[in-house]
Amino acid sequence: MKKLYPYIFPAVALLFVLFLLFRWYNLRTQREGMTSLLSDGVKIENLDPSEASDFLKGAKDYQTASLSGEGTNMGEIRYEIKDERVSFSISTVLPRLTEGKYQVWLKDVDSEGKRKGLVLEYKKGGYVGSAAISAETLPFEVIVSKEMTDDDQLEEIMLEGVVKTQE
Repeated sequence: MKKLYPYIFPAVALLFVLFLLFRWYNLRTQREGMTSLLSDGVKIENLDPSEASDFLKGAKDYQTASLSGEGTNMGEIRYEIKDERVSFSISTVLPRLTEGKYQVWLKDVDSEGKRKGLVLEYKKGGYVGSAAISAETLPFEVIVSKEMTDDDQLEEIMLEGVVKTQE
């Protein structure tokens, strides 16, 4: 038995290192399948006017998610997952601005990573905007903020909502 004592600690240490390598490999392969909003390959593209008007008219049955905020601020996200991209339109009821703008930010649900999406335009029914993004980024959070300066800092959050995968 005394001959085995010098081999016990190195064997336990080797098993521990193998366990950590196995765990690292599994997490790495899982992460490669997920796409973050912060990835360089993910582009947020504005929809052409014909696609955007379909969302506003409600031409089809789209998935919807509500945008909630404080007071009377409210809004809705209509979205469609098609051809490996998420096309979405945001319509909001927000106070009309004399200066500044309403900016849409897209945020990863599982992390703090966020990116500027689009600027909302004032139309008859309130502030609206439409865009598309890769479906690999689902689910993601939509944040509408009031921006006074054009920078990469999120200023005053007005509305929040989450776009999820189809069920």
